[in-house]
This record gives sequence, C-alpha cells and structure tokens, in this order.
Amino acid sequence: MRSLPVVVLELLCLLALLPGVAHAVVNITLQDTASQIIYSPPACGLTLSSAGTESCNSSWRIVTSANASDGTLTTTSGPNNSSGGFIPQLFLSVRALALNIKTSPRSTAVVNISVSTSNPVVSVSAQVNTSIQPILIIGLAEDRLTTLALTFDQSNVSTVLDIDSITLTVSDNNTTPFVSPSVPASTALPSITPSVVVPLPTSSPSRGQSSGDIAAEVLGAILGAILLTAGATFAILFLRKRRRKAQGVQWQSELPAPAVAMTPQPARPRRTRRARERTPAEEVGIAR
Repeated sequence: MRSLPVVVLELLCLLALLPGVAHAVVNITLQDTASQIIYSPPACGLTLSSAGTESCNSSWRIVTSANASDGTLTTTSGPNNSSGGFIPQLFLSVRALALNIKTSPRSTAVVNISVSTSNPVVSVSAQVNTSIQPILIIGLAEDRLTTLALTFDQSNVSTVLDIDSITLTVSDNNTTPFVSPSVPASTALPSITPSVVVPLPTSSPSRGQSSGDIAAEVLGAILGAILLTAGATFAILFLRKRRRKAQGVQWQSELPAPAVAMTPQPARPRRTRRARERTPAEEVGIAR
C-alpha cells in the first residue's frame, strides 16, 4: 500500500522517444459512464435513459453525486452474490502518454492496477490505496496500445471504490487515442492477478546472480560440508574411545582373582643331641 500523496506507475520498459519535432500535449477526460471504459461485471443503476428506475444487481452501480465531475459516480463495495461473485474490475485500452484516475473523496478501497502492452509483452503492476490522489500512470509509449486493468482488492474491512473519471494525456497529432474493446461490455471478464513481466534484452544475457555470489555460495557449501564431516568424525572417534575404555574396565572387573601358588617349604633338619664320645682318659677316670 502506497503512502505517498502521488502514486506513480513508471513503465520503464515502455519509455520511448518519438522521433521528429516535439508536439504539444492535450488532455482528454473520460467520465465514469464513457463507453470506452469496460466494467466487469457490467455497471447498472442510474443512467440518463432509465432515470434510476431499473433494478441493479451488479457489483458496479452508477449513482448520483453532487461532487462528481459529471454528476455521477460508478461505485463498488466488492463482489456480491447477485452478480455471481465476480470481483469488480475496470478495463481501458488507449494510446496515450499518461493516465490520471480520479476517485471520490470517500473512496477507501485498495486496488491492483496493471498496465500492459502486447507487442512487446510488458506488464507493470502496483497496489494502490484509492484514497490517495491523484493516481498517475506516466511514461507510456503513445505508439503502442496500452491496456489498463484495475481490480478491486477484497479485505476484511468494508471499503468503497468510486470512479469519477479517467483523463488521458496525448500528443495533439494523436488521431486514434481510443481502441474499440475486443470484449463486449455485457460479457463478464475473468479476474486477473496483476504481475510484473520484464522482457529480457536480446543483446545481452539475462542477469541473475553474479559470479562472485555464486562462488561465495559454493565456497560456503564446501566449508559447511567439511565442518560437518569433521564434527561427525570427531564425535564418532570420541564415542568409540569412550566405549573401548568402558569395556576395558568392565573386562578387568570380571576376571577371577589370581591363585597364589603355595610352594612347600623344605623340611628343616631336626637337630639331635648325640652322646659325646669319651676319651680314654675320661674312661680311665670313670673306671676309678
């Protein structure tokens, strides 16, 4: 959602300098009920012919407003069951330099605005809060057919979108600023999702990631793989070492106590006292 007072959609890919002498520009204003503006589903309600007597079940309704440029506004509050649930949209095909979409002061809806060309295929989109004025689309190539698509963006809050007028800025020599719509206004157009499509230049290869970014990503991936492998290897070795140590302690605790060999000591010789032999002198004395 834009917060600037002026919302600008710059179509950089559509910028084209027209050759020749510069011409003056003029503004052409289309009121909300102009036949060049296609509403989907078709708008109904107050018209100059019906004077408001017809019933209107469309999500786009034409109502009177004293503050409107031509006295009427084409308004919507979003899809309804009576119109088949179609998301309100607006289409306009022109050859112009710029567009100015005017809404009423009470508009609060958020819309998706898409501006595109078919040859070459270029589309630029933006989300805009319609309470911010003016809504400008500049930088269009007048020699190419530009299609404006405005899509109501649903939200949880009730919002209103009032279309007052659309002003075209064209050069004074532009004799065909409008193109007849290829789809009748009575046909409900399918909802679109605005997108940005930028054509690739034919003379130079498409720009993606730079070689430095790719090299950095590859290097980061390699370093990450190395660190992951080293960490996993360290963890496995640590667990194996711890497991072996635990198994060694358990194995030692389960071994039986070693038997102590008792070597018999040799018998010590017993000392006996033998009768001392008497000498002949002693025997003679005894005989006395």
